Amino acid sequence: MNIALTDASTILDRRRPLQYQRDRRVFDERGVEAPSVRKDKDVAAEKATISIINDNTFTRDCLTRCLGDAVSEFEVRAYGSIREWQDAAAKTAAPIILLCATGRQATEAALHQGLDSILQAAADARVIVISDVEDPSGMVAALERGAKGYVPMSLDLDVTIGAVNLVNVGGTFIPASSLLSARSASSPAAETKPQRRASALLTERQLTVLENLRKGDPNKVIAHKLNMSECTVKVHVRNMMKKIQARNRTELVCMTSELFQS
Repeated sequence: MNIALTDASTILDRRRPLQYQRDRRVFDERGVEAPSVRKDKDVAAEKATISIINDNTFTRDCLTRCLGDAVSEFEVRAYGSIREWQDAAAKTAAPIILLCATGRQATEAALHQGLDSILQAAADARVIVISDVEDPSGMVAALERGAKGYVPMSLDLDVTIGAVNLVNVGGTFIPASSLLSARSASSPAAETKPQRRASALLTERQLTVLENLRKGDPNKVIAHKLNMSECTVKVHVRNMMKKIQARNRTELVCMTSELFQS
């Protein structure tokens, strides 16, 4: 019995250092295992890669240093051109790519030839376009062509970092402020859309007859107001009913009500 207890105690004593070493393995305050225990190549392998493609040396270096300091969980690499990135792309799996462009011409080239070249070289690449051109249609076009985000240069670095983190977990980024401004800018055009549809469907004279018809005026009164015969008014009403596919005057007024909404 004593021998058995001694052996069991010895076994426990042997286990304690192993358990202790496993618990001390050591996770620092960020919850990352210390490189002294894990191999450096394993740590590097787990880091996502941000590839910055920018032909302007100054802005490329500034962005590289800022991101390098701000997002330590990423490995930041910089390239002066897509061709330069292509030469090293095979070494990087599923990279996040910041494709930078300044000016409308350069931005359009990035949205077309640039995106195509990158995605052909690495279909799993997640591209974020960074440009000083804040054109909502261009932003939407970038997403339609395969980009995962569009960041205007008027936004601060924190937004860019947020976009990178969002894209890294599978999201898509486009600034809501740009889309809202685009909707506001298009509102006047939206208001005149019914009038354009009416002009395409009905003649100007028919619209005038219809406007009086909506007021409840009979044909005789409409004819007097517009200085035409009552028979001509009836012809206009009949032709409008045919175009709108309305069965009577009341249905014609109801079916065309949206054409006169302000």
